[in-house]
Amino acid sequence: MEILAAAGVKKLVDIRLWRVARFVPWASGASLSVAMGNIYRYMPELAPTKELLTAYKDGIVDWAGYEKVFNGLLAERQVEKLFTIDDLDRVCFLCSEKTADQCHRRLVAERFAQHFIDVKIIHL
Repeated sequence: MEILAAAGVKKLVDIRLWRVARFVPWASGASLSVAMGNIYRYMPELAPTKELLTAYKDGIVDWAGYEKVFNGLLAERQVEKLFTIDDLDRVCFLCSEKTADQCHRRLVAERFAQHFIDVKIIHL
C-alpha cells in the first residue's frame, strides 16, 4: 500500500481473472476492496479469458501468441471506451505477475497509451 501512496495512485483497477489470492489473503478482491475503499475497482473485462490463460500456463501458447490473442481480445472488447483520459490519471492496474514483461497489465496499459495522448506508463 505504501508503494501506491508514494506513487500517488488515485485508482486501483484489479484486472485479474480471479480475485482470490490463496497464498496472500490480503490480495484477495474482498480484502482489497475494504482496504482501498473507493479507489478499488474490479474490471474482469481487462483480464484474459480462462482459456487463454490456461493455454499460456500449460505451454500450449507462447508469450508471442498470448500477446496476439490478448491484444485481439482488447480490441474486440473495445476497452478504450471504458475509460476517459481523466479516468487514467494515476490509475494502477493490478494483476498477479511480479514484473510487467510478460504480463497482461502491460498490454492493457499499452492499449490505453495507443488511444490516448499523454498517457505515461510507469511500472511499480
